[in-house]
Amino acid sequence: MARRTSAGYTLIELLMVVAILSIAAVVVIPSSAPLAEFNADAAATEVALALRFARDEAKRTGQSRVVECERALNRIAVNAIDSSKPDAAVSTVPVAHPYVVALNAVPAGNTMALISCTFTFADNTSVATIAFDSAGNPVRGLGSAAARTQALRSGVVVLGAGNTRRSIAVDGTGRITIS
Repeated sequence: MARRTSAGYTLIELLMVVAILSIAAVVVIPSSAPLAEFNADAAATEVALALRFARDEAKRTGQSRVVECERALNRIAVNAIDSSKPDAAVSTVPVAHPYVVALNAVPAGNTMALISCTFTFADNTSVATIAFDSAGNPVRGLGSAAARTQALRSGVVVLGAGNTRRSIAVDGTGRITIS
């Protein structure tokens, strides 16, 4: 008597494949959600480091440093200030150690966007740049002589991607926090 071979799969084989795929899905799918959180944390940390670098570099060198938020380029840059003229502006000469945080590149993450960057000073003006004077105090730093010395009241940089947001706050004393 000849034995007949089957061309299909048994029910047990199909159930085993479904079980393996279910286990793989349980492991893989939740792990993609923390990736956005990780990218947001990395980007926020990089921005906070740039702000701290500007503050510490100003104290170390005795020269003001400015942090510029460039939304169109999705980046934050630390530069020197040319205060030799009546209206101080960002210097064309970069700082000794240039610091640029490109939010669409590693390590800040490749999906993060600079949502907003607002620094409000004692005279109630709000701008997208902040400077640190030679003592490390947050001031306006740019503009006419009277405007340059305006102390910071509050400042916040908001980063985001999808539903994930991170805020980097700077208070009037120069303290930098991430939330």
